[in-house]
Amino acid sequence: MSGFNALSKPLKPRSEVAVHTIHPTLEQKPRAKYNVPDWFNHNYAISFDAERSRNVSHQVRQDGRRLINETYNESWWNKHDNDVRISDRLDEVDKWRKTLEYTIQDVDREVQAIQAAKEQCERYLEHMRSPLDVTLENYVTRDGRKAIDNVDDEAERELKKVSYSIV
Repeated sequence: MSGFNALSKPLKPRSEVAVHTIHPTLEQKPRAKYNVPDWFNHNYAISFDAERSRNVSHQVRQDGRRLINETYNESWWNKHDNDVRISDRLDEVDKWRKTLEYTIQDVDREVQAIQAAKEQCERYLEHMRSPLDVTLENYVTRDGRKAIDNVDDEAERELKKVSYSIV
């Protein structure tokens, strides 16, 4: 008998085993004695169980290490992916911020240019107002003439040309 089968059979007590004593008078109390094959089988079974326990323990430790490595690698790559996504998002936000700043600067420049053009137009209109006022006043004064004094002459035609060119 060897291996695992040895575990299924109990050891034989002394009453079933022939024991030869050298000095029967030295024996103080009866003890169970076992045969050498039984002793060998019993020790083999203990050794087999210990080896199996060591193998199971080793496998559990290896599984634990594997899980630790898998968890570490997965968390490292997840962190890496998140860092890359955050970096890309920050780059995109920064790009849009710069685009908005440039657009705001362009709009400010356009507003300033339009403001300057408006002021220039207002100055031109102000400068044109005085000659127009004089021309219109002259024209109204000439219109106030009566009868024979109301003449269509060269001066009236020039006043009309000037008033149309100013307007």
